[in-house]
Amino acid sequence: MLSIKPLPRITEPVQRWKRFGEKQLFLPNHVVALLRPKPKQSPHLATFAVPLQFNKLDLRDYLHHAYDVETTAIRSFINQPKPERKNKNGPWYRPRAQKMMIAELVKPFVWPEPLKEAEELKQWDHEMFQKLQKERRAQAKKQKNPKKVPLRRALAVPDDQKSLSEQAKELLRQAKAEAKARGEKVKEVEVEKKKETKLDSGDI
Repeated sequence: MLSIKPLPRITEPVQRWKRFGEKQLFLPNHVVALLRPKPKQSPHLATFAVPLQFNKLDLRDYLHHAYDVETTAIRSFINQPKPERKNKNGPWYRPRAQKMMIAELVKPFVWPEPLKEAEELKQWDHEMFQKLQKERRAQAKKQKNPKKVPLRRALAVPDDQKSLSEQAKELLRQAKAEAKARGEKVKEVEVEKKKETKLDSGDI
């Protein structure tokens, strides 16, 4: 009797052998940036900003060796920016183009939900930044008009200076109380205030 061998099923997946690059790079100076996807973009698609000299095989090998991420296909395109000019009458020029690549991932990747604008600004201490900006603008405005600069005695005493003065007075009270408890005499010395002199325009 003849022996009939069973044929392999057509539906069985066939694993294809993939060949990856083995070129070693030491201290590379290129930057590969993963960009946030659009609202309705599939989680199996990832967009990257890559150098102009990058090709599809370079990105595939980079994702495989660096992050163990498998891709099925990669599409590339170049964004050409609009012509610009530095000055109103300067020559026109086109800024450097940017190369983009969209990789189809085997495993989906979902970006975390973005923070609200108020929460994101709070992490970077935006309130303190606004206060510093306001003070700098006020100082710049005063420097532009030196005649309107107020005298020091007309300025309000800052809170930190008030707290330092109260702490110094409290230390003096404690020192006096300790000296009296030991029976020592405390001699107070009055300091004369310096008289402020006003200069007329003819004295300068």
